[in-house]
Amino acid sequence: MAKEIRRQLQEAAEKHQFTRLVRALPDSDELEGFVIEVTPAWTLIAECGRLALDGFVALRTRDIVQVRRRGSHDLTVRWLQRHGPWPPPEPRGELSLTDVRSLVESVNRHYHLISVFEEDLNPGAVYIGAPVRTGKKRLKLLEVNPRARWAATPSSFRYDDITRIDFDDRYNTVLHALAGPPPGA
Repeated sequence: MAKEIRRQLQEAAEKHQFTRLVRALPDSDELEGFVIEVTPAWTLIAECGRLALDGFVALRTRDIVQVRRRGSHDLTVRWLQRHGPWPPPEPRGELSLTDVRSLVESVNRHYHLISVFEEDLNPGAVYIGAPVRTGKKRLKLLEVNPRARWAATPSSFRYDDITRIDFDDRYNTVLHALAGPPPGA
């Protein structure tokens, strides 16, 4: 089944198909967008909601259990083809989807904030911040709260617990603009 899911994801990427991804994680969001890249470890999509692209989402490929592809006549596809950008753009810079540590390091080179999800442990929580250290087994993230205030000390996340990473979406962009760079940066 995993090979078939990866084949469907790859085909969706090649054809720029608007896609809904269903994951096996309890209470996880179904995500809509355009598949950008697929590896056995991680899948990257350009997320799309309300007829507009809104940043990127990296998901553990193993969690994806269903790929619902829509045709080229889908309203979202038609709108983006007319009003752009089309095809959906790729992220700035080279990203590594081989493992979560490499993913975080490569995203951190090009973007200010990331959203980290540990949906196996806490399905409703999202942690937003700037990576300050990528150790062998843990990510240290200096979080920023919804009031655009930086935490005093970084939080620690085990790589094995991270199920999803978002970046370059409107919320993170606005949050960074209001918070400014992390203290000491």
